[in-house]
This record gives sequence, structure tokens and C-alpha cells, in this order.
Amino acid sequence: MEKQQLDVQIRLRNDDKTALEEVYLLYKDAFINYGLRFNLDREDLIDVYQDSVIAMYQNFTRKKVQLEKSTLKTYLFSIGKHKIYDRLKERKLLVGGILIEDDYEEIVLDEITLTKEQTQLRKYFGHLGESCQHILKLFYYRSLTVKEIIEQTNYKDANTVKSHKSRCLKKLIALIKSN
Repeated sequence: MEKQQLDVQIRLRNDDKTALEEVYLLYKDAFINYGLRFNLDREDLIDVYQDSVIAMYQNFTRKKVQLEKSTLKTYLFSIGKHKIYDRLKERKLLVGGILIEDDYEEIVLDEITLTKEQTQLRKYFGHLGESCQHILKLFYYRSLTVKEIIEQTNYKDANTVKSHKSRCLKKLIALIKSN
């Protein structure tokens, strides 16, 4: 890891407010640009970014974090991505202008232009069986954890959920690649 990155981490762990300010200013514009792809407005993204920086800072000051393989930016953006997903979930939105209603069975597209890949995904997703569609919607569209899926369904354990999701995803990929 780069010495400068390590230095900033140490300063954050030591509750150095100037290190916090440096990190905040250094990655703010990049995060806002990254977040715009999720169809949130700039003000929402600034709120999410601020929450993410605070969460990151608290993790460092509580000595929870020791980044060895990822950069500070990667760590901060991963916190931010989860917070963006939470924000979208609160509003029942999904990436790319897709809106999921409470029953999540009906996918309504905003007036957007889908990419070729999105069009293929939408087409072949409909070719999957009902149980595959259900598990993939729970995991990818609703961003539920494996534990949450177990609680909301009749799956007996995490391994069953993971293997079913994996088989369904492989089936979807095979459908897309075959055409």
C-alpha cells in the first residue's frame, strides 16, 4: 500500500480532523460523478457522501478498519454505494431508471433508452422460471441479503439460497450468450 494512504489511515485512526477534511475534499467530486449514474440528484448524493465519510471516519476512529488490500477511495466508495442503494430502496427506485413497486412483480421502465445489454437482460430474464426470477429479484433488485431472503421465503438455509441463486444466474448468462 502506498505510504501516503497508510499515513492518512493512521491520522484518521488518531481522530485527526484535518485528515478527515482532506479525504472529504479529495474524493467528493469523484463520488458525485460516480453517484450520478444511479439517477439521484446532486443534493442527495452530497448527503449520501457526507454520511459515507462520517461512517468511514467512525470506523477508523473506533479502530475497526485496517485497509491492506484496498485503497481509502475504494473503501469510501463501497460505503457510499451501499448508502446509495439504501436511498434508492427507500424510494423504491432501482439503477437505470427501473422502478420496483412494493410487490416487486411489476417492473416499470421510466422513459429511458436501455443499452443493448439491458435489453438482452430484460428479454432473457422473462425466459427464466418463476422461482429463478423471484430469487434474482430479491437479491439483485431489492438488494436483500441472503439472511433476509431466508426470512422472507421458504428456503431452509444460506447454502440453499446461494446455490439456487448461482444456478439461476448461470442459466440467465447461458441464455444471453446463446443468442
